[in-house]
Amino acid sequence: MVKREKSNYIIQAVVHALTLLEEFSGDVDELGVTELSKRLKLHKNNVFRLLATLEEKGYIEQNKITENYRLGIKSLELGQTFIRQMGV
Repeated sequence: MVKREKSNYIIQAVVHALTLLEEFSGDVDELGVTELSKRLKLHKNNVFRLLATLEEKGYIEQNKITENYRLGIKSLELGQTFIRQMGV
């Protein structure tokens, strides 16, 4: 059996979704589709679809007033799970 590099198994859509989430780890609390599109160098439609998917799963939520996006409760839950697993 031929051994393949792990990079051969990378799913680009997952990379984009995780990179999008990482954009919220800085000083900014909320970001819009246009700003995320510029930062990620992705089409607005792709960014919107990623946001819709992440919002459906609870990792992102939309501010109904500003229409920008911010981290959702599921992101916090993952962080808390990590802290618990590390024994911190």
